[in-house]
Amino acid sequence: MHIELGRPVMSRDGKRIGTVDQLVLDPATRAVQAIIMHRGWLLSEDRIVDRALIDAVAPDGTVWLTLDVERIGELPLFVEAEFVRLTAEEAASFPYVWPSGGGFGPIPLLWGTPVREPVVPDLGAAPYEPGGGTLPSSVPPITPPVEVKSTLPQQAVRIDRGTAVIASDGERLGKVEHVHLNEDGEIVSLAVDPGLFGGEHLHIPAEWIAEITEDAVRLSVDAVTARRRKR
Repeated sequence: MHIELGRPVMSRDGKRIGTVDQLVLDPATRAVQAIIMHRGWLLSEDRIVDRALIDAVAPDGTVWLTLDVERIGELPLFVEAEFVRLTAEEAASFPYVWPSGGGFGPIPLLWGTPVREPVVPDLGAAPYEPGGGTLPSSVPPITPPVEVKSTLPQQAVRIDRGTAVIASDGERLGKVEHVHLNEDGEIVSLAVDPGLFGGEHLHIPAEWIAEITEDAVRLSVDAVTARRRKR
């Protein structure tokens, strides 16, 4: 099974329904669990396609599913969102913004500590001058912790067309172009695009892969060794 990132995805009844955007891997076995299919342009969405729903991959890389086009809406949406989670203590001390000024021009903002009573706080500060910096008595904003939630399994990792490939000596070799899998969905090799001035694509066998993370594919061989294997 040869899955090339960016290739078309077709329904069983011959309708083009999207493109292969990312591969979802089990971090322990490095087997592909699913693909993330990108659909549309302006009103785009991503759907998670379980590997069991892949019927075949054509010689040109087109992925054919076992589903008819009217069932594509049943596929789970891939959603990844960043949001802020505050503890009760953080919520009690988190700064707020109090707007002031008239209805013309930019409205200056004053930072103050939150109050527990529903009253207007007495800021006790001189008028704010835009461009003059924060008030001497103001409390600086706190950057809250950000969490990422995804509809994928918690431990799953992803490879997309552009995932960096890093040699053992820390040198960046390029980015993943496509992935060659066996019939069990396990990675056999990667084709790596070294970039505009990097020459031919590199062929990276699975045994050279030391680690796959959300940020990169890291190899167990150095850059010189990796560059000896051309596609």
